[in-house]
Amino acid sequence: MAKPSFDVHVFNLTDAEAELAEFKILLDTNADLAERDQVLANFKTWPNLCAMMGKYNARLGVGDLIRREFRILPHFRTDLTVRRAGTDNICLIEFEGASDRHMFEASERGIDTWARAFEKGFSQVVDWTWALDHYRKTADYVDAFGGERPNIVGVLVIGRSTSLSTSVRKDRWEWRRNKVKADSFMLVLVTFDELYSDFEMWLGLKRMDHAAP
Repeated sequence: MAKPSFDVHVFNLTDAEAELAEFKILLDTNADLAERDQVLANFKTWPNLCAMMGKYNARLGVGDLIRREFRILPHFRTDLTVRRAGTDNICLIEFEGASDRHMFEASERGIDTWARAFEKGFSQVVDWTWALDHYRKTADYVDAFGGERPNIVGVLVIGRSTSLSTSVRKDRWEWRRNKVKADSFMLVLVTFDELYSDFEMWLGLKRMDHAAP
């Protein structure tokens, strides 16, 4: 496991609001988003939104250390890693594409199956838990995560909320994200539309904090 380096980030509310406006335009003008060319390419230009994804880890909040494409093993890497300096609170984030087909596929069995893209992304996040456990005792691990047993939350962002078009699909989505975790590793599942709504809520709270006397 190579020794990682993080980019130090100072959160800026005004810039975050501009980034969120760009994210809204992207979602409103595209039913489908390609993972690399649209999702990852845009999030590289939205450091404040990246930092805010640390809020999926309740003990982290808005991150001040960001690392894109953090390599856990030669064959495993995160799309985004967010950390709070001086702590062992971490978010590891995997982005997939954003479309209806990324979550469910029609099946002749009478119930839709999870899409290949979803299974790929979900398996990737679960595989991180094995890799992290394997390297737990190494010095580079401690340097990267602040301790041998850090507080890590894995986040998978995938698909559009329009894919949750039936009560069964929605219930299966809610059940999996509320009930499934790997070892002690908490997993968060969000669609891109849910991610936007979370950003909007978090920024609203930030505005209130700034407005308070």
